Amino acid sequence: MNLPEPTDTLSTLLDAYCLTGARDHRGLHRLKWTIEFWKTRYGHLPVDQITKRALSLHIESRRIEGKSNSTINREISVLSASINYAIKRWGWNINNPASGLYLKTPEGRLRWLTAEQARNLLTVAAASKAPHLHDFIALAINTGMRRSEILRLHTAQIDRFTKKILLEGSQTKNGKRRVIPLNIGALSAIDRRIQWNNENGIVSSRLFVQKNGRPVEQINTAFTNAVQRAGIEDFRLHDLRHTFASWLVSEGVPLPEVRDLLGHSSIKQTERYAHLASGLLHKAVSVLDTIPWT
Repeated sequence: MNLPEPTDTLSTLLDAYCLTGARDHRGLHRLKWTIEFWKTRYGHLPVDQITKRALSLHIESRRIEGKSNSTINREISVLSASINYAIKRWGWNINNPASGLYLKTPEGRLRWLTAEQARNLLTVAAASKAPHLHDFIALAINTGMRRSEILRLHTAQIDRFTKKILLEGSQTKNGKRRVIPLNIGALSAIDRRIQWNNENGIVSSRLFVQKNGRPVEQINTAFTNAVQRAGIEDFRLHDLRHTFASWLVSEGVPLPEVRDLLGHSSIKQTERYAHLASGLLHKAVSVLDTIPWT
């Protein structure tokens, strides 16, 4: 492959980046979509003619279109990563016009279930036409795993003896291996899935499969219907992960441990749950009541 030069078009750079630097990029599907977006809008421009001013105007136009700051930041991130890759690996002697253009984003969404809501949702899910829904929800709440991590889970990754799941880097968002400890609720959900697969004569390496033996790829519709029937408002599938984290913090589990369980790359991502530990903070300051200083 001939390496692109700064005078080549953005499309040429992005195609080359896709073949080399982007191979291990997390969220490959979204990455490819973003690359196509840039190629459609600015693919004809030589890279060395893309200016910071032009990108700033692009950002403003995307905001006018109603795109969120996080969406715009993802777009800028992909462009910036491709140019940085060319600078570091291919020796391009240019300044990265996307550098420093990220927008401030508000704290991420934080919505979780109460224990009663969780019980109601599981009851409704058990009666769903989707036989895998109940166990998917139970596993998500008990492990904090992401949707893709659960649906792509192979039975060979589950060690019932040590009560752990080993997720490979190709399965996680940050590209790093992660060990998932399994409690009684998680093990029960796994056992039910294995039993269901056996009873239906399904031979598959995946844990979550349909009656025809094919892997479950989409669960949103069944989940949304169950949430509505359970009478729960404003609750999305990813909020199961928030429920897991929120319950842990509320019960006194330290943030660094929650960070590791969620697979966050830094404690900053986990700090959104910090306010739920207010009971522990009250316990901390009550120590001062024992000091005879007044």
